[in-house]
Order: sequence, then structure tokens, then C-alpha cells
Amino acid sequence: MTAIIDYVRSATPPLRSDLSPADALTLASLTYVDCHALPGPRSTHGCLLRDVAQASSIPALFRHSSVTHSDRALLEAVGASPRFRGVRVRDAVTKIGTCPLAQFGALTFVDEAGARFVVFRGTDTTAVGWAEDTRFGLEFPTIAQRWAARYLDYAAGRGGGPITVIGHSKGANLALYAAAATTPPVLERVYAFDPVGFPTPVVDGGFFEDIDGLMHIYVTAGSWVSPLLPLPAPATVVASTWPGPLSHNPYSWLIEGSSLRGDSRAPSRSGAALGGLVGVLLRVCRRG
Repeated sequence: MTAIIDYVRSATPPLRSDLSPADALTLASLTYVDCHALPGPRSTHGCLLRDVAQASSIPALFRHSSVTHSDRALLEAVGASPRFRGVRVRDAVTKIGTCPLAQFGALTFVDEAGARFVVFRGTDTTAVGWAEDTRFGLEFPTIAQRWAARYLDYAAGRGGGPITVIGHSKGANLALYAAAATTPPVLERVYAFDPVGFPTPVVDGGFFEDIDGLMHIYVTAGSWVSPLLPLPAPATVVASTWPGPLSHNPYSWLIEGSSLRGDSRAPSRSGAALGGLVGVLLRVCRRG
């Protein structure tokens, strides 16, 4: 059993249209590196991950990283990994502002076989990101969700191989929303890691019908994030080395082979209770 950095260091076959759950978690975690700070990744042509890793000493890449993340170590690991170093990263975007209130990050990875992976960043350490999170139960769609749909529509329109959409936390919410809102013909699957959910009327109203069967949702037993709002598909519970709500950290998730290690424990009662409380508060807000 390993975590993602150990997995990256041991993975040898180059990524060629054979994305595994462990690979998807790796790419989701990489979005917390602000590749938009470099001219290569934010260009339409992009550059290879091994080139981005050579710039790992630049502080701007990690200006919004959480102290609990190992973003620099992961970037350096993928830059040296036979599986990831030849993956191209392009169209990196970062938007943070108060008017409109939104914290948004996205980029596109292209593997050596031409398969594309559109990945959205979760909540970072900015105050804007945390403030925006309070709107997900009250507004639909949010500004960031609209931006995510436009980004995926743009990425799909560029042509190329099949697309997988990926995200962690808020980024997973954006991935699910964008895939359901645009549903490009080349969409292959959606990986959502411990996502923020959606308002009940959205989930019950059939918004996600077109991507039913394409959604692969993973949560931890101790999470306080995924229980807050309903999810659009059943989730697989996976193991983490960190307890309770700290298990939301993707660097703590355990990997077996190229899969995520399952956890037989039921979701925590505290997370369920918190979700119930949020549901009550949202109903009161809507009536008011």
C-alpha cells in the first residue's frame, strides 16, 4: 500500500490511453500546482511535465498550496516518472477574484497516445476560494461551474483523443457539472474525488442523466465534504492514512497497484450529521 507520490515514483509504463484511478488522483492533485504561473503550461501548445518539474524551485507555482499538501514533491516526482514525464500540460488557467466571487483553476493534460484529461482545481488557500464554497448549496450554477463548462467545451472543441474529466473536492464538483452540462461526444469518463455535492433539486431533476454510468466517485469514510450535499451517483469508499475530516487530503489516500484501496467502514456519523444540518439550513434559506 502506497500514497500517490510513492505510486508515481514506482510507475514505469508511459501513460498511453490507460488512465487508472491512481493516475487520475495524481492528476487531480497536480492541479494544486499553479501551472498558470509559467508561460509553457498556459499556452495552447503546452509543454511536457518534465519541463514543468524543472521549474519546481519557483515559489509562484505553490503560492496557493495547502501546508498539508506535498505539491512540490509530487511535481518533482512526475517530472522524473517514466509514466508521467512525457505527458503534455496545456491551457492552464487560474482565476481568482471577488467580483464575481470565484476561485477557479483548470488545465488539460495530453498523454503520449493523444488521450486528454481535463482537470479542475479544488479549493485552494485563498480567502476567495473558501468564501465561494458557501454558495454551492444556494446557487446553481455558480460562476465557477459556468467557467468549468466553458473550459470543457473549449477543450473538447480543440479536437484530439477521448476526454476524461477529473477533479478533487470543489474541482470534482466542477468536473461533474461541466461533464453533465456539455457532455462532449468524446467524453469517456468522469473521476470525482471526495466532491462537493449539489442541491437536491438538481440531483433529483435529472441533470446528470446524460453521464450516468460515466461517473466514478470516490470518498473517504471520515470526510466532511462529500456528505454536505447529495451526490449524483453512488460513491466508492476508499482508505486514508489520516483520520476523520483530515482524510479529505488526497495525499493521504492509499493505493494498491493502480487502484485506490477500498475501505469497508461506513461513512462517519459526524459527516452525516453535518450534512443533515446543512440540508435543514438550506431549506430554511430557500423559504426565506
